[in-house]
Amino acid sequence: MSITFSRCEISFTLFLAIYLGTSVTIAAITLDMSYSIGEEVFSSTPNMTMVDGIRCDTMEFTTFHIHAHLDIFVDGKPFTVPSQIGIDPEGRCLYWLHTHDDSGIIHIESPVERQFTIGNFIDIWTKTFNNTQLFDNNLNETTNALSMYVNGVKVPTDTDLRNVHINAHDEMALVFGPIQADKIPTRYEFQQRL
Repeated sequence: MSITFSRCEISFTLFLAIYLGTSVTIAAITLDMSYSIGEEVFSSTPNMTMVDGIRCDTMEFTTFHIHAHLDIFVDGKPFTVPSQIGIDPEGRCLYWLHTHDDSGIIHIESPVERQFTIGNFIDIWTKTFNNTQLFDNNLNETTNALSMYVNGVKVPTDTDLRNVHINAHDEMALVFGPIQADKIPTRYEFQQRL
């Protein structure tokens, strides 16, 4: 028994093989642009600076996707956490920790599950923050204090504040200078989808 194929069937089969081969190659190249190995993620934006091992990638990831809220008080007054922290102004990429608006919500959308800290976020923001300085405000032990609260609980003073972990739906408050205790937020009402 012999099997014969018409020229039309051969042409279609050849077209299909070439089309599928090309599609698979394009998909592999596209995936390789944001493929991760361990904690290193290869981005299609190689000119952006990596911050604390966190890359600026061309897309948001959902492998590790959480939100937290940050309030900042300087001398008892609210300090707005601006929008677009961690988002390239030219729209080329965004860091795994970023803000979309000035609500104080920190979005963490990472291709790897790892523990992020408030220090990571502020480094991406390119501000100065440590146990003796918050932005341009330097600690003067006689008049000012720098403290941090997570869900209304004060972080112990001997803790390196930069290393405080950010967890899902945390309400975090950085306080420089005096503040009334009842002004410290204990929780944030996240929208249903966050």
